[in-house]
Amino acid sequence: MTTTTTRLALVPRDGFFAKDGRGWHTSASGRGHGLDWPWPSTVLGALRSLWGRGEETRSNTTFTPDDWRSRTQPIHLGRTLVLRREHGAAWRVEDATWPVPLDALWLEGRQEVHRLDPVKPIAPTLGRDDDEVRESLWRPVPDDAQKPLAAPRWWSTEEFVSWLAGKSVSVRREALTTTRRVQVHVGIRPEELTSDDGVLFSHDVVETLDPGGEWALGVEVALPAGELPKVATLGSDSRLSRVEPLPTTLFDPPARVLEAFRASSVGLRLVATSPISFEKGWLPDGFVNTNGEYRGRLAGLNVVLRAAFVPRPIHVSGWDMAKGEPKPTSRMVPPGAVYFFERTDGQPFGDAEAKALWLTALGTRTDEGFGRVVPGVWRPTRNNP
Repeated sequence: MTTTTTRLALVPRDGFFAKDGRGWHTSASGRGHGLDWPWPSTVLGALRSLWGRGEETRSNTTFTPDDWRSRTQPIHLGRTLVLRREHGAAWRVEDATWPVPLDALWLEGRQEVHRLDPVKPIAPTLGRDDDEVRESLWRPVPDDAQKPLAAPRWWSTEEFVSWLAGKSVSVRREALTTTRRVQVHVGIRPEELTSDDGVLFSHDVVETLDPGGEWALGVEVALPAGELPKVATLGSDSRLSRVEPLPTTLFDPPARVLEAFRASSVGLRLVATSPISFEKGWLPDGFVNTNGEYRGRLAGLNVVLRAAFVPRPIHVSGWDMAKGEPKPTSRMVPPGAVYFFERTDGQPFGDAEAKALWLTALGTRTDEGFGRVVPGVWRPTRNNP
């Protein structure tokens, strides 16, 4: 089936509830816990439902579970963005919002965000195995002993692009954030007019509207022919989202990042903007031990992995609506993880590599929107602290 790449914004009208992998009975209160942003696979499910319902309406038929599986199978999710704009404004490049990278550190008393650069290790670590190659990876070392503060979840495009281009970023007074509330559901037995304990439960709702603007999900999706409905349903309780077209320019690499690479960058930092599924957990696919270093290929170049700032894995699960059963759970690298590379031939990375790596996909399940990364400049130092 022929598909066409389409760029859309899903604009929630009443927040969203994207349930995490925990069951409803993980607490005595019957509480469902929600994610702070939907997994790409959840967004793909919403897009398949959107197109499928449009086809049902157009053909005046009702899809069977087999129809849903076969007819929506060609729909693939590509690049995704987190968006935030002022009320009533058209979508602009500046409306993209990004996960704060793990190499950005907030320190008490500082007016600028501290950049954590990796350096060669001076002492071994203690672990459950003895991976000598992993032990040789460079590690972050703060420049002094100031108290670290909690990092915000999101950065604006201005802040994120400055960081990727190697520029400083000021600490903002008010962090970009969504708000979360608890939705309580109560059932009443009509014959008794008493509460039904079987339907007494609560779950998180992430609000996407506030006085300053609104949040949305930007997607690039391969869709079969057919007119899309104007309203989609999103998340675990099918809350409504308006469907709007997006300009292609929102997915293009920023000029400031390309200019920074034209000025030469000996190193490369790759920031994960969506969860990444690697076969060996944190280690990028295709990288193997070569003479005591993890080496592989990126953007057609032979590179060596110098450092990996990767927090604890996230567990991505979901529900197969057509089969009526849970999907297998995957352990993935979280958004915000940062990898540092150098070329094996000692040459710098240029704007051609930066352009090729902007929102490119690494790992597996990439047709579900996972694995997206963006490049930034890195100037390695080989002086031990």
